[in-house]
Amino acid sequence: MKIIVLGSGLLGVTTAYELAKRGYEVTVIDRQPESGAETSYANGGQLSYSHAEPWANPSVLSKLPQWMFRDDAPLVFKPRADWPMIKWGVSFLRNCTSTRANINCVNILRLGMYSKRKMEELVKDTSLSFDYSTKGVLHIFGSEADFSHAKKHNEFQQKFGCDEKVLTREEVLAIEPALAYTKRTIIGGMHAHMDASGDAHMYCNALAKLCTEKYGVKFEYGVSIRRLRTEGQNITAVVTSKGEMTADMYVMSLGSYSPLLLDPIGIKLPIYPMKGYSITIEANDFCPSVSLTDGTHKIVYSRLGNRLRVAGTAEFAGHDSTINEKRIEPIVRAAKELFPGAHWSQDIKKWACLRPSTPDGPPIMGISTYLNLFLNTGHGTLGWTQAAGSAAVVADVIEGRTPEIMMQGMTMERYL
Repeated sequence: MKIIVLGSGLLGVTTAYELAKRGYEVTVIDRQPESGAETSYANGGQLSYSHAEPWANPSVLSKLPQWMFRDDAPLVFKPRADWPMIKWGVSFLRNCTSTRANINCVNILRLGMYSKRKMEELVKDTSLSFDYSTKGVLHIFGSEADFSHAKKHNEFQQKFGCDEKVLTREEVLAIEPALAYTKRTIIGGMHAHMDASGDAHMYCNALAKLCTEKYGVKFEYGVSIRRLRTEGQNITAVVTSKGEMTADMYVMSLGSYSPLLLDPIGIKLPIYPMKGYSITIEANDFCPSVSLTDGTHKIVYSRLGNRLRVAGTAEFAGHDSTINEKRIEPIVRAAKELFPGAHWSQDIKKWACLRPSTPDGPPIMGISTYLNLFLNTGHGTLGWTQAAGSAAVVADVIEGRTPEIMMQGMTMERYL
């Protein structure tokens, strides 16, 4: 049976691997010349299974008014004449209640814990090389308010099998000695020992190569997807720049661009691009060896071999992926304060990407309103974290099996 996967990012490649491993004939279509060349290219690097608090939560709601007028805010959500963004924003605000945030958190955490297991299995089975580290993620805090919020949220997640260790400032420095040179105030931290990190772009290309050589997966690079052809309750073809391509089943994994193909065939999903930024520099001894999350500035740091990746901020600017220097500046400034001894005199590689975000937080997976079209999209900032688990879930649905985890709150039914 033939399956076409639309998109060759983290979700697309991992889904192709999962399906090919189960015996399907898989073709992957992507407009880029290689896998993982867009949103997955230079992300923060964290496999943050323990990070399950959705953006839509009461603490963010209280900060939105002041953030709206700051270019250096962690989340820039400026009103504009963009109807999809307005509808998304209204739904986002509705999900900022404690009750809804807790429900969404549990759903995200369930998928995260499952993804951790599936990623560990994948790494063991494939021996891929992608600067993978299992040292966990160290969260640091510079304000009592942010630290208290994190500890309270940790107490909630402990009920569902996710435990992070609360640390004093001295314990934080013991785990990451490079922080001893910081110009910032650190009052404490938390160690998410279940978490990991790795280079998503390296992973995508290594896994795509394995899929081709071991399972015969075909990757159609440099091919633009123009539309989906339908007949009744089925997709009959993908219309591309190289002509029509057909299969028995299709998987949508085009991230922020998914709605552009789904809307014309009657599938209305609230996926909106949340632009994120990152910088990459050559690492030295004054850079961290443990992946970090700055809980006050919402910025993450990952040591990827001989490189340091720093990523953060969220900006709503439609499908514009150009780099806004005003959004890069706070990332560079925060990184220099935290690690002043790093090689800041060298050229800094800058990157911007569009994260496919849902207003409530969890992704959209499973069957669509068409009998042979399946969804694996809308993972927001957690595509790297959730890729392995999501691929296994969607493959189970395609095979008619009951997934190993409940899909409650992770299908398109919640929006119908």
